[in-house]
Amino acid sequence: MNIGKLNTRIQIKKLTNVSDNFGGWTNSVTNYIDIWAKYKQVKGLRTSTDGQRQTRTEVELICRADTIDFIDANIGGQEWFFQIDGVDEDYRINDIYESEYKNYTKIIGIKIE
Repeated sequence: MNIGKLNTRIQIKKLTNVSDNFGGWTNSVTNYIDIWAKYKQVKGLRTSTDGQRQTRTEVELICRADTIDFIDANIGGQEWFFQIDGVDEDYRINDIYESEYKNYTKIIGIKIE
């Protein structure tokens, strides 16, 4: 892994359900960790469902191994997502791959629209 290619600052966040003390739930977003990664747009797909157009953009992040200590993208009702520093778009984390051969972590995300 070439450390010099980790040129994009990423904010990993989690969305959790918190009781509102009135019998309901509200969503709470917390910053989990800030990391440096190599950002790459992998593919984009435009579909039309029931007359409504949708665009799905899949992206890939390559970062150092063991920077993120969570295993599953959806643990105990917590949904994980990330945001690129300086950009207001959120990306849902779908998959996380750990590579021991090259010592890096790959995160696959989809743009939330």
